[in-house]
Amino acid sequence: MSHSNYSPPTIEYILLGLLSQEPGHGYSLYEKIKGDESLSLIWQIKRSKLYYLLEKLESQKLIESTRVPGENRPARKEYHLTEKGTHAFLHWVESPVKSGRHVRLIFLARLYFALQLGHDKTLYLINKQRAECRAWIENLQTQLNAIETPDLITTQAFTFRIGQIRAMLDWLAECETHI
Repeated sequence: MSHSNYSPPTIEYILLGLLSQEPGHGYSLYEKIKGDESLSLIWQIKRSKLYYLLEKLESQKLIESTRVPGENRPARKEYHLTEKGTHAFLHWVESPVKSGRHVRLIFLARLYFALQLGHDKTLYLINKQRAECRAWIENLQTQLNAIETPDLITTQAFTFRIGQIRAMLDWLAECETHI
């Protein structure tokens, strides 16, 4: 998987993250997503979609499976991360989101796993996201300043967006106080 050519959707990275913690079979991964109070607030998935995504991740060599025999049930596939999957997951966790609309789902998913990877990874992610937010504000301010005579709606639209991003910066500072 080349990062420039393909980037799996967030739910696929969530599966990689769960498998980075321990190997698992499809149903156990489904139960982890469904049963984890924090994770289930961010993402929900149907079992059929989860199995489809596991097959897709395996075909991309991000995960591998082995058949594990069961005592009173049929053998099932147990999945684990490959080196390629581990690299892709860690790259994803350390990357800030590139749009404010992705903070609620994608950034929170990254933060969930960064917290599990430790204080340094979490702080790194928060600081990268802060820098990204500051760049968004600077870009919006530059765009607004480039308009010769902005009308009220244009000015307020830019002011509103800048205010949203400042609120994100405040929220990131609050996140940092809790790690």
